[in-house]
Amino acid sequence: VQTDNPMRWTPSNYDARRLERLVRQRLLAEPENRVLRQHAHCALDYHCPTASNLFFRRWEGAVAVSPGCNARCVGCISKQDEDNLVSPQDRLMFVPTEDEVVDVAVAHLESAPDAILSFGQGCEGKPLLQARLIERAIRAIRARTASGTININTNASNPRALQRLYDAGLDSLRASTISARRETYDAYYRPIGYTFDDVKRSLVLARDAGVYTSINLLSFPGYIDAEDEVDALVSFLHETGVRLVQMRT
Repeated sequence: VQTDNPMRWTPSNYDARRLERLVRQRLLAEPENRVLRQHAHCALDYHCPTASNLFFRRWEGAVAVSPGCNARCVGCISKQDEDNLVSPQDRLMFVPTEDEVVDVAVAHLESAPDAILSFGQGCEGKPLLQARLIERAIRAIRARTASGTININTNASNPRALQRLYDAGLDSLRASTISARRETYDAYYRPIGYTFDDVKRSLVLARDAGVYTSINLLSFPGYIDAEDEVDALVSFLHETGVRLVQMRT
C-alpha cells in the first residue's frame, strides 16, 4: 500500500536555484539562528528534502537538536567509529537554544501547507538526549500556534522522556528499527544504556497517549523477511499498536 506521496521527495520539486535564493533571504532575515544555518548547510550541500522544506515553507520541515547519540548504528550516516568507513554527512555540533527551535518551528507550522515539524534528523544524534529542550520547545510552540503536526523521528529508547513529550503535546512518532528480535536489533543498533524492551514500552505509551505511531523498517531482503523475523514483527505490531510500517532501504 502506498503510504506517502513520492512527488514530495523527487528532485524536480527542489529547484536548486530557487532554493539558494530562499536560503539566502532567510539567513539574511534571521542571521543569528543556528538551527537555520545548520539546515541551510544540509539543504544546499546534502540536498536534504526536510531541511529544504524549511526554506520552501512547505510539508515536513527539519529541526535538529542533538549532537550526541546513545547508539552506534552500523549504518549511521552522520558518524562512523570504524576507521575504514566515512560518514556522508557532518553531524550537528551544538545544542540550540529553546528560542532558536521555537522560532523555526512556529514559522514553519504557521506558513507551510500540510505542515509537519520533525525533531530527529540524519544530521544529528538522538533527539531524546535533549528531551528536556524538546519538551520545553513543544510547550512553547503550542502556546503560540495550534497549527500543523509536531513529530519526532527517534529510536524510542527512553520511555520516560517520551512520556513527557506526549504530555507536552507531541502529535506523532516514527521509530526506526531493523527488526523486532532483540538479537538482530542489538547487532545493528549496538545500543548504549537502553534495550529493545524500552523501544516497545515507548510505543505502547504512545498508543495509550493517543500519539500516532509508525516505524521505519530498515529493509535487508533475505534477512528481515526470514520466517522468525516476520513472526516477531507481527507480534511486535500487535503488542505496540503501531499504526503504520514504512519500508526503508
